[in-house]
Amino acid sequence: MNKYLLTLLLCCFTTLTYASTITTQILQLPHPPNGSVVHLPEQQQLAVSGFSQFQRWLSLVDLTTYSSCLLAIPDDAQYFSQARLAGKAGQSLVFLGLGGVSVLTADGSAAQRIISSESIYRVLDKNRLRQADFTVDLGSGLTDFLLPDFQHTHLYRQQADGSFVHYPLTISAQMRSWRNSPDYTPRRHYIADANHDGRPDIVFVAEGKFQLFLQQVNGSFTTLPLIADWPVQLSTEQEADQRNDAGRSYNGQNIDTLRDIVDIDGDGIVDLVINREQLADALERNNSFRIHFGQLTEQGLSFNAEPDTFITTDTSPIDVVIDDFNADGRKDFYIPSTHFGVGTIIRVLLRGSANLDIDFYLLSKDRQYPQKADFRQQATIDVSIGNLRYDMPLFLLADTQGNGHKSLLVGDGTEELRLYQHEEKRLFSRRAERFKLSLPRDASRAQVFDLNGDGKEDLVLPFDAQEAEQQRNQLHFLLIP
Repeated sequence: MNKYLLTLLLCCFTTLTYASTITTQILQLPHPPNGSVVHLPEQQQLAVSGFSQFQRWLSLVDLTTYSSCLLAIPDDAQYFSQARLAGKAGQSLVFLGLGGVSVLTADGSAAQRIISSESIYRVLDKNRLRQADFTVDLGSGLTDFLLPDFQHTHLYRQQADGSFVHYPLTISAQMRSWRNSPDYTPRRHYIADANHDGRPDIVFVAEGKFQLFLQQVNGSFTTLPLIADWPVQLSTEQEADQRNDAGRSYNGQNIDTLRDIVDIDGDGIVDLVINREQLADALERNNSFRIHFGQLTEQGLSFNAEPDTFITTDTSPIDVVIDDFNADGRKDFYIPSTHFGVGTIIRVLLRGSANLDIDFYLLSKDRQYPQKADFRQQATIDVSIGNLRYDMPLFLLADTQGNGHKSLLVGDGTEELRLYQHEEKRLFSRRAERFKLSLPRDASRAQVFDLNGDGKEDLVLPFDAQEAEQQRNQLHFLLIP
């Protein structure tokens, strides 16, 4: 056995302990894990996709042995996800392709078509396979499928015998022609009980209006939308089209878009989160997140025209996470952001980096968010002008104790992980637990899952083909006992 093969085997199956509270498992993959990661918790498996310029792969990782095998990808597959199907135990891997939805056979060697349908995806990108949100949970215990198309969005409701009932929802794709070639984009959907009857409904936004597709008592859906008369301002597609070639100035413009429909205050009634983007010019813009609390009236679900509470940032959010961080039953905000101004451009050119602010806003008992963040953590984005790339630092929230209280995980370069445990008064502790271990150069694909079923969230770190040679094409699993 040559030296390289011995090293490879040790990488695949050796357990390395870098600190008393974190154990690292390292798995060598036959491809870069630079696509998507989908967790199948009941099977204790991960599905990991990857691609190169000329090929794509999908590996199934066994989390009990930390080994992997390559799976056959259906020829027409463009996206994948996991679903609960009638007659099958646990979750199944499903694929959305040019001809519809397929599922892998039990041995993973072939795919079986379960839904034949056209969608907006008519031409295949042969080099990539990514996770997409084409599965929905509408309360039956089985997975349903929502497939965007040009003039309709196709809902397929799964029946107890494994068959599907088709509902062509009258909602079209978004189309822009900023360039000579058209750009078609599926509209984002929201699953919420929009009329408070105990059944999940499907909500879209089109032409600045809330378009409701309501679930009926028998589980069927209306195919024509009900336009909600909620007095909450949303921008139309034309108003949101901020382009100089349209003859409209950026200065002083507001763009109001729906961020989410979710129960923010824990009263069992859905609330609206509206993102208002206030533009000064093409670079300088502020964002505010305006919360309209839902209330039940004789006319049904209603909202105030003005927000009941809001969060304002003077930066450009890179992401917005809405979750309960301190297990109080109320939703909080976690907003990593940076300044996209002239100063940031100069810093990037001179230093090859940009500052990242990570702000946390907690909802109080009287249903108000603070004017200033309850907690701020800072990090640095590494930018390479020559390679046209930027590398995100590691920053994630994880329930490391299994009690609903989130801890903050922050990477310091590529060799140290800092763990800030939950603290009642400050949200996170002042002093971090530090662990010397390898972190990926670009940590934007890092994810948290409960890998071993102990109720505590663990960390998955993908190392792609551009990492150092000794870490290339690996998955590192950080297990927190």
